[in-house]
Amino acid sequence: MTELPQQIADYFERRQQARTSRIRDFLDTLTPREQALVEQAAVMGYVRGTMAPKGAEIPLNKEILAEVVDACFAFPELYPVFHADLAPHPATSTWTIESPRRDEWGSWGAVYDDYDWARERYTDAIEHSFNPKFRMVRADTVYTVVAEHDPDEED
Repeated sequence: MTELPQQIADYFERRQQARTSRIRDFLDTLTPREQALVEQAAVMGYVRGTMAPKGAEIPLNKEILAEVVDACFAFPELYPVFHADLAPHPATSTWTIESPRRDEWGSWGAVYDDYDWARERYTDAIEHSFNPKFRMVRADTVYTVVAEHDPDEED
């Protein structure tokens, strides 16, 4: 086998790095749950694809999707994201006040659902402590919207 000229080998290496960067950039835009769904579906799709008989007709996208999701449901320990709670949750934020504990931050107070009240507790903690190292942490509730009926998806 003939070796590629260095210029062409360098080009292929740059293209591979660009593809890797593009994939990483795309995945970084997804939420952790979306990343897990993409990963788990891709792995199961690959597994199901390797199990397909040679020369078999490739089904339509919806049939492939149904087969892959069904296969993920069959193995909850391997594909846990497919078993997550998809019920809508109210969009809310809560706040806690934390201080350093040993090698990590830890909450020392209640969870507040009102920003102004949490901010007041944070200010009080700083003013009345001999060690005024605190942080106020916001936790946002993430929810999923699932279309139960979509006229554009009708057969």
